[in-house]
Amino acid sequence: MESSEVLRTVQQEITVLVAESDDLDRRAFVHLLQHTAGLRLLGAANTRKDAVSQTVRLDPDVVLVDLERSEDALGTVAELRRRCPRVHSVILTTAGDVAQLRRAVAAGTSGFVTKSVSVAELREVMLRVVGGERVLDPELSVQALLSERCPLTLREGDILRVSRECTTVADIAATVSLSPGTVRNYLSRAIGKTGARNRHEAAEEAERRGWI
Repeated sequence: MESSEVLRTVQQEITVLVAESDDLDRRAFVHLLQHTAGLRLLGAANTRKDAVSQTVRLDPDVVLVDLERSEDALGTVAELRRRCPRVHSVILTTAGDVAQLRRAVAAGTSGFVTKSVSVAELREVMLRVVGGERVLDPELSVQALLSERCPLTLREGDILRVSRECTTVADIAATVSLSPGTVRNYLSRAIGKTGARNRHEAAEEAERRGWI
């Protein structure tokens, strides 16, 4: 859909909520959005909990998500998709990669772009997602198309990712809110799919291939 067509589908200004964990960046976004024609800022949050709470209460058209931990950003997108299906989430990232892009799409994001975009480009992204499009960083999209297909399920990838920071299976289970037995099953499948000998090697191989 061309931008002119999108503009015709948007009959009024786009309402926006900013979820940004960095204080300086959040203030900058607030200032820019307040001075951009066609956009109306409804609020700003610095945590996943606050972002979800404000979104439920204010019902914006778009939530711009840039939380420091990728798990928080993806968790916010997934929760908003579940609780506020009308709202479009757009993830902003400093230096995204193919694995992050894939996880963002799986979480249900409407947009995934780098923070290097201009204000005009960001407004265009928001116009397009409100018009029903999914807008992804073009360079990362090409890399994703050219890269090897990820054989891991979303849950297997999440557990491998968490396993890099946890010492025991019990720690992993507590982090992802699953039983140790279920975690072992996921790890076993992930180890088999990566051709590794253990979960540590599986996580390293999955990261090397851009799967997590």
